[in-house]
Amino acid sequence: MLRHIQDTIQQLQAYRPELTKMPDHDAFWSQTLQEAKERPLNEQLIEMDYPIKQITAYELTYHGFDETPIQAYYILPKKIEGKLPCLIFFHGYAGHKNSVSHYMKWLIQGYAVIAVDVRGQGKTGDYSKYSSDEMGTWVTKGILIKEEYYYRKVYVDGVRAIDFACSREEIDKDRIAIIGASMGGGIALAVSSLDNRPKLTVADVPNMCDVGLAMKQKFEGSLTVVEKFLHRHPEYIEPVYTTLTYFDNLNNCENITSKTRISVGLKDLVCPPMPIYGVYNRIKAEKSIEVFPFSGHDMAIIDHMDKTIQFVNDNL
Repeated sequence: MLRHIQDTIQQLQAYRPELTKMPDHDAFWSQTLQEAKERPLNEQLIEMDYPIKQITAYELTYHGFDETPIQAYYILPKKIEGKLPCLIFFHGYAGHKNSVSHYMKWLIQGYAVIAVDVRGQGKTGDYSKYSSDEMGTWVTKGILIKEEYYYRKVYVDGVRAIDFACSREEIDKDRIAIIGASMGGGIALAVSSLDNRPKLTVADVPNMCDVGLAMKQKFEGSLTVVEKFLHRHPEYIEPVYTTLTYFDNLNNCENITSKTRISVGLKDLVCPPMPIYGVYNRIKAEKSIEVFPFSGHDMAIIDHMDKTIQFVNDNL
């Protein structure tokens, strides 16, 4: 059995897919980020009356890609000595940023935390208009036109969270980490590929990796909705796949400069291991991968969070 696992991992380590970038890929993202920089952040902080007295917690709103107020927590240890390292968190698909107490394991160690409700999810709305929006979920919103596509806005919203962190005097701008799992892991990779300010990236079982192969291999999860959309509209297969290339971490991951740790479950039916390895194998920055042979997308590993805490402490 051990040899079988070793053989599987060796096959995954050898997988190096070709990029699927369109000729205007880099120009598209350069223009997108430039447009975002020209818009005001319009951040607002409202202090929360939170029962844990060793922290200061704020409800944070800021403008991301457009004028949608992105909802987040901004949480600090009560006692601040010097500049604080900052962790920016993104949640999974159809999730939310959880409660303030969820982040205490980081706050008691002296980290600042920004926890974001992704656009259209949790408490964050979405002011954008989409010409294609018939499936009732985010992954297909605007999918026929790259300028409209949902993930364009989500990735920029993530970059703007870094803008907020860097605007704060109490934050050490050289010690910022981006952390997420599933959709949040995909966002973490995307944001770190579009912005070189993060020092560290933690992406657990990330989505939006090697999307063409992922759609072929996955049996559950958000990309299955894309397949349902194409089942209804086979005439849109080419434009949909073209749009997705701009948001596939495969086509941006070589730009990552932060030290990166990815995790993968070899039995994951939502974010299959081979597409994740396809992205991991093309990352040029310092990197490592945690492999769980008998885990699926739930990543229910007792010591995985302990390893994450250790990894962040050692590298941030």
